[in-house]
Amino acid sequence: MCAVLVALVLPRLAAADEAQALSAAISGGATTALQAALQGELQAQAMPIGQPQPSLATPSLPQGLTYTLDVSMAKSFGNTGFPTSGLPGGFDVVAGYAFSKHFRLTAGYYTFQEYPLGFDTGTVPVYAQGLANPVATENLNQLQYNATVVNRVFVAQGQTMITFDRKFPIVITPTYLARSGSIGGGPDLLPLQVNGPASGYGALVHYRTVQEYLIALTVPILATPRFFATLTAAPQWDVALTGIQTTNHAQIFELAYFEFRATKHLTFFVQPSRLVNNLPTDQTPQFIPTFIYGVDYKITPWSFAQLAFSSGTPSNRSTLGIQALTLQSPTVTAPTLGGLKASQVQFQIGFGSPSVIPL
Repeated sequence: MCAVLVALVLPRLAAADEAQALSAAISGGATTALQAALQGELQAQAMPIGQPQPSLATPSLPQGLTYTLDVSMAKSFGNTGFPTSGLPGGFDVVAGYAFSKHFRLTAGYYTFQEYPLGFDTGTVPVYAQGLANPVATENLNQLQYNATVVNRVFVAQGQTMITFDRKFPIVITPTYLARSGSIGGGPDLLPLQVNGPASGYGALVHYRTVQEYLIALTVPILATPRFFATLTAAPQWDVALTGIQTTNHAQIFELAYFEFRATKHLTFFVQPSRLVNNLPTDQTPQFIPTFIYGVDYKITPWSFAQLAFSSGTPSNRSTLGIQALTLQSPTVTAPTLGGLKASQVQFQIGFGSPSVIPL
């Protein structure tokens, strides 16, 4: 549903947070394909009354080879407590090929950055392993802990377009997603405290390493010369439980995409979504309503720039970031984690194949 180099194949590829990454990787190509498929109908609607209307071809997926290359830069919002709110840049590489008018394969490697709130602010209790009562408190801001997260996501998917009455297309996208990341410039294998310090349960957990299956269904809900909108729903589940996960039945990722083409160069977009976060640090999935909005500017037929804002807060977690610290040993201090939230702005500019640009 669908910085400083981005292709026009998927104009929302560089992700300002995980919701944007999933939007780009899972539904972005489907939205682009639906726009291309409905282009003939949009052109017909735009013709003056009385002029001959062009015949409409059966909708099809973008044909041939498409590709994307981009890099990104971002700035986090909110009180992170860390001295700088700037984030490291990211990049994405994507290629796709259509084997027929109704089936194509794509593979992509995405990197995106975020700074979760609640990791560097506030005062939290400090426990000793095995004791129920805190032994001290700690000011997280004074620790100057760098919680900058760089996520790396590999996505492989097949797209199948099905049309009804020769002109209403839907896109079904089975997807495999493999994700890893680094935290504060180091690995994502870190200590975690589980079920309270008195339980004596501590573990080394990959905070950002997980593999998932998704099956996305994307349908158009609005198609005019100036407005376009789609809805995507995708059941998703982890390939296998890892870390402290206990729930692995299918969860539904939902995303709506709306755009307004103000001119042939300028497009405004809005993407509300319901993100499902089921990382190795989550005993049960987090549900994160996320709101993304921004503007695209087409510089030339081969290049564009984008500015995007994003924010999302877990609906089923009352506390964000680090809730407490536990001294698991004289040299190991593990956090007890709450929900994840990141708010930021991202800038992109790019180039690439224009074969599936929505006009």
